[in-house]
Amino acid sequence: MTLLVFSGSIRRDSFHIKLARAAADELQRQGAAYTWLNLADYPLPIYDGDLEAQGLPENARALRKLFAAHSGFVIANPEYNGSITPLLKNVLDWVSRKDDSVKAIEPYANKTALLLSTSPGSLAGQRALRHTREILTSLNAIVLPQHVAVPVAQQAFSPEGELIDDKQRTALHVQVAALITLTRKLAA
Repeated sequence: MTLLVFSGSIRRDSFHIKLARAAADELQRQGAAYTWLNLADYPLPIYDGDLEAQGLPENARALRKLFAAHSGFVIANPEYNGSITPLLKNVLDWVSRKDDSVKAIEPYANKTALLLSTSPGSLAGQRALRHTREILTSLNAIVLPQHVAVPVAQQAFSPEGELIDDKQRTALHVQVAALITLTRKLAA
């Protein structure tokens, strides 16, 4: 069992990258294997059916293989204007497309997902979590019912990138443990 951990933001000082790294550290503490994915390493054009008809872009094929090779996902999910980021939506869309080797939605089907979010405000990006949950569910992923939402991001992390608040660290610990448990049960 290996989990794929990534952020829907590629901004250099992204709070979501910090949150995804905190989740990766927690996975390691709990003995789970993971792969860190930086979406900046896989630039993609905006999804377009005409482009798809010409064949999946190389990075879309590479991401499909990467997603398909993992048992589940930890996604740090930024919120832009109350919804999912264009980057994350585009990646989810391209990865869902079929090619000669993999059926449509196969990289997500019966895989687990834990959603995380943070923001400078008090809502902690929760509106985007709902949208991402709906997208992943429609792709046959099994999204944990609970998520981790960290408000006031500019005060939430230590200089080393660790969560400062005990309640937030505990929430992350509990949800990572739930993800590991569910993923292992599904794999058995």
